[in-house]
Amino acid sequence: MMKTIILICGLFFTVSLFAQKIDDSDVNSYKIAFITERLDLSPEEAQVFWPIYNKHNKRYEDLKKNKWEPIKKGLKNIDNLSEKEAEKLLSDYRDYKKSRLKYREDYIIDLMTVITPKKIMQLKKADYDFNKELLKQYQASN
Repeated sequence: MMKTIILICGLFFTVSLFAQKIDDSDVNSYKIAFITERLDLSPEEAQVFWPIYNKHNKRYEDLKKNKWEPIKKGLKNIDNLSEKEAEKLLSDYRDYKKSRLKYREDYIIDLMTVITPKKIMQLKKADYDFNKELLKQYQASN
């Protein structure tokens, strides 16, 4: 019953999401329905899974904002940087990559307390498929 409701919500959001201007809360609701259905999460699993998923996504977004964005800005101006500035940028880039890997490892460790390794890999695929679908829908609406 719960899966049917989630599937119906997912289909509703798919149709209505791009008929109007994309709203972040609609995208988030659709993503929750999409992933919950793909992973076949029980209500108990979902209750523990989503706080972990949200915590790690927030952590990753903060890393991206605080570390990657300044690097990206430096890359746009790479031709005008001195060797010393480029060395600093490279160091920042390496630190960012190390942090990103550490965050992903922490995420997997946390997920393993809630879902199976197979579901973790299904999550990876569901995230990929969701982003692919979102991009396809966005391109179709333009």
